[in-house]
Amino acid sequence: MPQRALNLPDVWAVARAMRQADRREIFATRFDEDARLLAEDLMACDPVGAVITSADGAAVATLGGIEMWPGTWSLWMFATDRWPEVAKETTRFAQHVLWPALLRLGLKRGECRSAFDHETAHRWLSFLGGEIEALYPAYGKGGETFIGFVIYGEMNMCAVPKKRRRLSTNSGEAAPAANIAPAADDMVADAASEKELRRLRALYGRRATILTPERTALGQAPVVQKNLLGS
Repeated sequence: MPQRALNLPDVWAVARAMRQADRREIFATRFDEDARLLAEDLMACDPVGAVITSADGAAVATLGGIEMWPGTWSLWMFATDRWPEVAKETTRFAQHVLWPALLRLGLKRGECRSAFDHETAHRWLSFLGGEIEALYPAYGKGGETFIGFVIYGEMNMCAVPKKRRRLSTNSGEAAPAANIAPAADDMVADAASEKELRRLRALYGRRATILTPERTALGQAPVVQKNLLGS
């Protein structure tokens, strides 16, 4: 997948050449309309995410999440007019890399606000599992109405239930009831995962991103073949 770790030059490049709909949406909620300051502000918030590039290596889209407080993240994405070239790759990255990483970092709620007339963004957010939560009249500095989207924890996007040991039909063992409590070894494994997550956060802080060497520890779900937006 053509991607690079978040970095100021690439984020600035995408911001300078943003789609007009993205530009109107983003700058409607800022005091300035400076692409450089936007990129600097994003990078100063220690975001978790990536830059998606085209076949020729140009930065076309950037996306990620910013932890506002424990468990609650602000999700964002903007792209240039070359978005159709990377729509499929960006969607796959959001589903199979970014979302699992945010879950492992403790996300319980991911939210974003999109301009009322940015229909392309609304379709993409809905495809990823975003639900409309609220309407925000006069939210932008020019009186623009925004729509609030939310995604809750492991309920949406690419999340799947934790797999547990499956008994063979030929083993002679009775299958557990559907509502049986987790086994002791399952709970120990879950506790160990939580302990490792806390260790990583203490070691790397909020700057531990999904494209740094600890990517495996932060999590990457397997890529599943399915029809994605733009395919």
